[in-house]
Amino acid sequence: MTPESHRIRIVDNIIWYDIWKGVLTQRLRDDDVLEYLLDDLSSAGLGTDDIKNYSWIVNTGWEGHSAEDIEHFRILLLRHGLPETRFGAVFIAYEDVDKLPYPAICFTDRMIYIANWYNGLKKQNVDWQNISMTAKFTVLMRRASTSRCHLAKQLLDKFNTRDMIMTLGTSPGSDPQQFKDIIKPYQYPIVVDLIESPYPTNYIHNHEIFYQAPVQLVIESSSEIDDNGWNSIFITEKSYKVFSWHQFPVWYSVPGLVGKLRDAGFDLFDDIIDHSYDLESDLWIRMSMVVQEIEKLCKQDTVALRQQLWSRLESNAALVEQIHTNARKTHKTQTNRLIDEIHQLYKSTTST
Repeated sequence: MTPESHRIRIVDNIIWYDIWKGVLTQRLRDDDVLEYLLDDLSSAGLGTDDIKNYSWIVNTGWEGHSAEDIEHFRILLLRHGLPETRFGAVFIAYEDVDKLPYPAICFTDRMIYIANWYNGLKKQNVDWQNISMTAKFTVLMRRASTSRCHLAKQLLDKFNTRDMIMTLGTSPGSDPQQFKDIIKPYQYPIVVDLIESPYPTNYIHNHEIFYQAPVQLVIESSSEIDDNGWNSIFITEKSYKVFSWHQFPVWYSVPGLVGKLRDAGFDLFDDIIDHSYDLESDLWIRMSMVVQEIEKLCKQDTVALRQQLWSRLESNAALVEQIHTNARKTHKTQTNRLIDEIHQLYKSTTST
């Protein structure tokens, strides 16, 4: 192994390029990534003439890059002599890899083991069935954004604050004035019982506050509204947490994400929750539909429903545990297949 830069890792003549580390999304989309590449090559003791001497696998890490997001970077490598057969990618967003002109794999469940949150949750030894319910629903928005502030405003207009376990803007670096203007006349940031859980403690909690509601409005990372955000179907630990926390789920995200979780085998309680918002393409209509669905759901006796449907909530939690147990091994097998495929493609073109 040769010396590494912060984004370049070289293993067995393969450059793994961690494009998720500090590369601004908008610069990727604007084809303004040459500076990153030159800095990383220099840090690794390489120049542009060395690009063609390696196979390259773009690793999207813990972020929701799509194939479109990394395409300018791929073309940049090709312009510097990289053979098309020596490129591959690892996504964690959903991507139709069969339609791509290069080998790629998707670890769509990778976020299940980010920051060791699941093991931390297990150590809490929560008595899930008997935990007290103090509010109607939980909605956690540590990282503030334009869309999240608009959503918070709609929720605050509809619900008494005592009915919600809500956070908004507790992440360092949020722009309070920008977001204050959206949610006026309500306060910003919004914290739970004056307890602020900034990064990285948002992954592993030392309290049970967030669990003390039978419903959770899950705010996923992808959105069509927010600058520099992801607009892919990108499932994070947030979606796994709602199942582990034994809550009834509603999502605010991009269209199609809910369907992917249903396909993964989770019970989405379609008999009591209308997830048709997942099919709505208009982002503002979808936001209103989500708020309306939360309002409708919370008019039911969800505390009683939680006990009546307990076995189904338990089954969802068990499926999270199963995925968590198997994910790393599965991902290692897929990675080895990807490497073999790239080697074989390059070998076939050089032997003809």
